[in-house]
Amino acid sequence: MSGATAAGKQSDQDETYLAQTENRHLKNTIAALREELEALNFEKDRAVQDAVAGAAGEIAQLKETIGAIRDELEEMRFARDEGIQEAVAGGKNESSQLQDTIQALRDEMEKLKFDQEEKLQTLERARRDEVNHLQDTVTALRDELEAKNGK
Repeated sequence: MSGATAAGKQSDQDETYLAQTENRHLKNTIAALREELEALNFEKDRAVQDAVAGAAGEIAQLKETIGAIRDELEEMRFARDEGIQEAVAGGKNESSQLQDTIQALRDEMEKLKFDQEEKLQTLERARRDEVNHLQDTVTALRDELEAKNGK
């Protein structure tokens, strides 16, 4: 082997060494990138889980809020319906009382009217009786006067 062959051999060994070093370096880079990618995936998965858990918590709170609002709305409807029923009942009661009052006043008015008509009839009878009595007295006096005067 000559010096040129030994230098070629050395050059081949240097190239192999450099290739192996570069290969190791690339493998280390790939391993580091893999680890970084796995860490990023882990962080992403954790962020997704945190977001899902947060959303689930918010959904649960919203459901509770909706339930509370629904209950309050039902209570308000019940109170409103109860108020309406009380107002209607009060209105019916007041209307009934007013109708009773109106009927009592009508009855009293009719009684007063009947009593007034009865008094008028009694007065009219008394007046007629007095007129008749006075006419009878006038006739009797005329007859007496005529009898005295000789007619």
